[in-house]
Order: sequence, then C-alpha cells, then structure tokens
Amino acid sequence: MSKSPNFGTFSDGDWATFISATEEGILADDAVQSVPLYKSLPDHDAVFADSINSYIDHTQLKTDAKLSQIDQLCQEAKEYDFKTVCVRLDHVARCVSALKGTGVGIACVIGFHEGTHSTASKVAETRSALQAGASELDVVLNYPLLVPPSPAYSAIYTELRELREEAGPEGVLKLIIETSQLDRHKIIAACTLAHSAGFNFVKTSTGFMGHGARAEDVQLMKNVVDFLDERESKGRMTMVKASGGIRTWADALAMVKAGAKRIGASSGIAIVKEAHSKTASVKGDADGSGGY
Repeated sequence: MSKSPNFGTFSDGDWATFISATEEGILADDAVQSVPLYKSLPDHDAVFADSINSYIDHTQLKTDAKLSQIDQLCQEAKEYDFKTVCVRLDHVARCVSALKGTGVGIACVIGFHEGTHSTASKVAETRSALQAGASELDVVLNYPLLVPPSPAYSAIYTELRELREEAGPEGVLKLIIETSQLDRHKIIAACTLAHSAGFNFVKTSTGFMGHGARAEDVQLMKNVVDFLDERESKGRMTMVKASGGIRTWADALAMVKAGAKRIGASSGIAIVKEAHSKTASVKGDADGSGGY
C-alpha cells in the first residue's frame, strides 16, 4: 500500500498521469478483474433474491412529482424495507418525517440532472439537503469538463473535495458519472477523481440522459475503485451504484454480478416481486414441490 499523493496540489497534467497509471494498473493487475459477487447458480441467486430490497434506492425524481407520489414512495419503502428513498431536495423534509424510525435512509440528488451547476450552487444544495435530514447525497458530475483536448481534472477534483468537506466525514456521497456520455478512459478518469476526493460510491447514470446502467460499465467502475482502494486507502471500500433502466430482476441480478452494491430504481417493487417469484419457482422445482 502506497502513501496517497497530495491531490490538492495536482495540475491537470499531474491528474492525466495519475489517471493513465490507474488505467494501466487495472489492465495489468489480473487480481482486480473482479469475480462476480454471485455465481450463476440458482441457490446463489435465491440468496440474493431474499436480500434484494436492501440494495435498492427506491427512486422518484420526476420534476412534476406530486406530494401523493412522494407519500406513496415512502409507504412502499417502509413496506419493502428498501435501503433508501431517492428524491429531489424539495421532498427531503417530507420523506424524513414519513420515514422517521424506520431505518430507511433518505438520499437527495445534487446538481441534478445536468451536473453543470456551479460549485457554489452544489455546495448550497448539499448544505440544505443535510439540514433537511438527508443521509445520502447523489451528486451529478460536471462531466463536460472531462471532454478533450483539455480535461479540467483539477477543477472537477476541487469541486468534489468541497462537497466532501461540506458533507463531513460521515456523509455518504455518490458521484453520478453519466456513463452514457463517457468513453472507457473518461469513466476511469471520473472514478479516479471520485475516489481521490473521498466519495463513497460511483454511480452510473441519472436515468435522464442516454442509456442507463450497463453491466460492462459497472464492472469497469468496480475494477477502478477496487484497484485504487488497494493502492491508496487504509481499509476504505469504495462502491458502485447502478442506476438507469433497471426494471427487472434479471437487470438487477446482472448489475450485482458485475459488482454493484446499490441499485437505483423506480421499479423496486416489481424487481422484488419478480425475484421472489422466480426463485420460489426454482426452489420448488429443486425440492419437488413445484407446480403449474
């Protein structure tokens, strides 16, 4: 394990070198080519099916969402014991009140969905979300700054560090990198910057731009943060959240097998029901109790 560099002094050129070294490292280190968390066997799938609810951020991010929809979201999260509800800032306080004492967290999106808001705006939104009671923050990366010929790595890192400082050491931060807009190198760069700034998760998508989560992107993101955790950190585990277009049990299972530790979905109930139905059928066939 090597000592972490002083990222705050990095120029864009320093970042380019560091990111390229990370890219070379994940290609060279066979051990980082992640083994799926669950094998493609019915018994392993059944184990995951029983806990799928604990992976899901139950999500309602429509700009015109009615209060009744937010109330329903919270009621469903309580009933199914989802990990969090994920909402816009305007709805955080209502969710906090509705979910008090349930163990369901409240995630709030920041800079949503374009990511191009000013740093000051994102910091203010972060402060307001935390004051309203949010326990997790899903921040949209200003991904246009990654576009060549002169990616603004230092500016991105500075913004992410300001958000980390505003959230404090206990705040759970996820960086939405919008994989549909990035090639492989930019995905590696975004994950490297998020990890270096102390974010807890890297997340695939807003669900509002291009394709959503893809297993190959989740796998790549996991390889990057695993490599950096091993090389840079002291016992820290940076995780991957898959979101965007995850509507079925098969979708969710593919993302977890690729390395996701969290699933963002508005179809959480359908996923849970399908998971239980399909794995119950497999168990029934295995023990001879299956029927029509």
